[in-house]
Amino acid sequence: MRTNIVFLVIILLHLAGCNQQNVKSDKPSPSDTNIAELEVMAREAYQNEDWETSEEAYKNLTIQTPYEVEPWFRLGNIYAQTNRLEGAVAAYQEALLIEPENTKVLHNLGVIQLRMAANTFLEIRQHTEENGPMRLRANHAVYSITNLINANFQPEPEPEHEE
Repeated sequence: MRTNIVFLVIILLHLAGCNQQNVKSDKPSPSDTNIAELEVMAREAYQNEDWETSEEAYKNLTIQTPYEVEPWFRLGNIYAQTNRLEGAVAAYQEALLIEPENTKVLHNLGVIQLRMAANTFLEIRQHTEENGPMRLRANHAVYSITNLINANFQPEPEPEHEE
């Protein structure tokens, strides 16, 4: 009799544990969404500049497809668009871990680093005298960086090889 009770308790505990595994929360997890559907949703939100929706979708894609460059790249772009420069750098660096020679990622990372440098020089301007030498240098740096960022990047001509 005692063996039957112990056996019954073990079965009930096992069934209770199985039942808990089937409980779903109200909030869908990233794995609840098909990757192809998530990519479409992310792309459409991104194209419509719905940064909040596209950010959430691309974050989910980086969880579901962590070795794909595109979600990390787009997430970096979203952070750049919303002026979260440190987040952009982190996302671009994740993309570069996957594809170190991706020139689009390298380019955008460079632009963000220039923006961060400009912000540093703007900070210097706030803490220096109007005609002080550091303010003049900071003004020059901000001007130069801003012109570089806004420049229409024209590729350098390829050097001709002698044969």
